[in-house]
Amino acid sequence: MLEIVVSDPEKHDSLPKAYVDFKISTVTDLANFTQHEFFVRRRFRDFQWLREQLCAAFPAAIVPPLPQVDSLLKDDRFSVKFIIPRQAGLNLFLQRVAGHPVLSKAQALQTFLEAKVWELETAKAASSSTASVSSSWMSALFDGTDASLKKMGVRQEYADDPDGPKLKAFSPEYATIVKAAADAHRTAVETCEKAATDLDSLAPAVNKLSQSETELSQPFTDMAATLHSVRELLEKHVAYEHVSGLSSTLAFHAGMATSLKTVLANRSRALDHYQRARAVADASRSEHQAWAAQQSQQQSSQENSQAQPRPNTYYGKVMSGLDWMLDDAKKGGRLEQKTSDAEGDLAEAKQVWENISSTIHGEVDAFHRTTNDDLSQALREHALRQIEFEEAQQAHWLRLLEVFEAVPCPTAMPMGD
Repeated sequence: MLEIVVSDPEKHDSLPKAYVDFKISTVTDLANFTQHEFFVRRRFRDFQWLREQLCAAFPAAIVPPLPQVDSLLKDDRFSVKFIIPRQAGLNLFLQRVAGHPVLSKAQALQTFLEAKVWELETAKAASSSTASVSSSWMSALFDGTDASLKKMGVRQEYADDPDGPKLKAFSPEYATIVKAAADAHRTAVETCEKAATDLDSLAPAVNKLSQSETELSQPFTDMAATLHSVRELLEKHVAYEHVSGLSSTLAFHAGMATSLKTVLANRSRALDHYQRARAVADASRSEHQAWAAQQSQQQSSQENSQAQPRPNTYYGKVMSGLDWMLDDAKKGGRLEQKTSDAEGDLAEAKQVWENISSTIHGEVDAFHRTTNDDLSQALREHALRQIEFEEAQQAHWLRLLEVFEAVPCPTAMPMGD
């Protein structure tokens, strides 16, 4: 069991910049944690570090996204409208990580959840230096291997996986579709928000009418109150959509679609690295074997020419020197070490490729199941919320209609000839 809740946002007016942190409460029965119930406070950048560590350590995992910053609220990051949706997005991120069979066991997650502030900063500094070292081994491995790669010909990226091209094609298409749906629904929510603002301006104007039209004073007063109530309904509807409604669900899965694209890109890079490492290892072995054959041939030639020593001339001295250079034992050791290093790098690249290949289909299947469950629930809840909203709004207008129907209508004036 690993239950995590994000709550209690708190603003800190610290120099050089103010910031907001959140309370992260954890309840668990896992033996690797020092306590069963505890909490820490974390900033958004701490969440960013955690996600970066998860992506780096588990390249085959579809790591849940962090909440995106609403471009309209970037300059108002301490407002309730900014903080509450961010809190909801961070809460969903941690819950999905905690529910993942692999990510939930990550050391980085445990550090994030229970480390003291200084311990977390130390871990972040250490991971930063480690990342810079580990990221360079592949680039160093592949320097100067163009000739070897050309000998391999055109690589068949997914020859061992008939579903590979389908996944690669599906990923960007799905990302485009879900992002378009998220943007469209967000526009609809913004329309509701604008309608609430318009009603907020209309209500005072109608209220003034109640002061000038004495016979309709009470109906206009009731109408102003109705407009105020409908505005509150719209604002609650908008707030719900930003936090846990269909709008936030679509935004989350747009982020998940991007994470899926990242995993598929990791798979392609891992295969490319594996094939490059194989080319380097083959070239190193060939070079070592060629040198060994040359040494054997030279030794045989030297044995045959021992009975005929070279004359003590300048030419003979030069040839003796060349014999010594060609017979450099250190070169053999260097070539042997080079081959050993290349084979070690090949083994590592192969392991990365096989790890991603063996888990990616399970990740994609889980992605589809989660997407179906989330969208199904979100659409069902959205329909219910719309019905409740429309019924509540209609109830306000029906009550107002009763007020106006009680007002006597003037007798129609006869039309002139």
